[in-house]
Amino acid sequence: MASLDGDNAGETIEFLSLEEVSRRLDPARTVVVSDSHVHRLHGAAFSSFPTALLPEGEAAKSWDVLKSLFLRFIELGVDRTWTVFALGGGSASDIAGFAAHLWMRGIGYSSAPTTLLAMVDAGLGGKNGIDFGGYKNVLGSFQRPKAVYCDMETLRTLPGDQFASGMAEAVKHGIIDGEGYFGFLESLAANFDHRAADPTILRRIVAESQRIKLGIVDSDPRETGRRRVLNLGHSFGHGIEVEAGIPHGYAVSLGIGIACAFSVFRKAMAEDRLRRILALLSSLGLPIRHEALAKSGFRSRVAQTLRMDKKRSSSMLRFVLPRDIGDVDVVQVDIEELIDFFEHGGFLEIMEGTMAEKTR
Repeated sequence: MASLDGDNAGETIEFLSLEEVSRRLDPARTVVVSDSHVHRLHGAAFSSFPTALLPEGEAAKSWDVLKSLFLRFIELGVDRTWTVFALGGGSASDIAGFAAHLWMRGIGYSSAPTTLLAMVDAGLGGKNGIDFGGYKNVLGSFQRPKAVYCDMETLRTLPGDQFASGMAEAVKHGIIDGEGYFGFLESLAANFDHRAADPTILRRIVAESQRIKLGIVDSDPRETGRRRVLNLGHSFGHGIEVEAGIPHGYAVSLGIGIACAFSVFRKAMAEDRLRRILALLSSLGLPIRHEALAKSGFRSRVAQTLRMDKKRSSSMLRFVLPRDIGDVDVVQVDIEELIDFFEHGGFLEIMEGTMAEKTR
């Protein structure tokens, strides 16, 4: 991996079993941060390590949980010689990385992501944080882990919806990178069974997405330029996730569809490209429709989250606009234009018309 200075030094990626990982770490100077479900499934390898347990999922990313984590650090005597080790999904790495960044002005941090979403996206690149005031990830930091350890066997324990949620980020990477990876994802059979899949296929999904994401992150560690393309699908996706209470990847899938529909609306993307993207998302078990999106009140609530989007600057928003597979740009869009497009359901007509054309 490319190397950068300080807290933004590029993480080392290794494909190891959790048992091998535990032998790399010092149980006297490592605190494992996990949730009870993940720890029950995968914590046996770390039975000799002190542990701080979190609530499951997005509930972990709160100010109160961060405070309880710091109290646990005090109880354990965590000092600057220690390492925080995140074992779990994206929520575990988000709060563990943020805690490591803040504690004593920064201590060691590494992770073993156990979900596809964390392996290919959320656990990489050092964007850490918590939710606050009903808004996602508005408190946070940049601190890249020293190492990320990936055990492919942990992916086989995931429910289908969690695996599909990670595939939404893989599709995002495919749209950004181009036909090579996008075409590979299309080649996977519909109803792809990750539990029975050849491990080389699972590893290729993870490795390709890591290559794409970290290649971008290494060139722009603090998201001042090119890294912004990794927010494809997230401007609307975050609001949908919060308001509908659906998995992150499901919301990103819907957000990708809406972003592509906006691109078609602006005549920047051809309809056949939108059709391919929607077909791939659907074939991987991801939603391209949601009943709540047909309700004007729901759309209004989601639209208002754009006003708190971290990519906003005054009345303009840096919006990730896909033009083609392998051609994604960040453009300045008037927030009111986006809100009007979304609130009035312009995307619904474009997406449904595009998919109806496919069935003719």
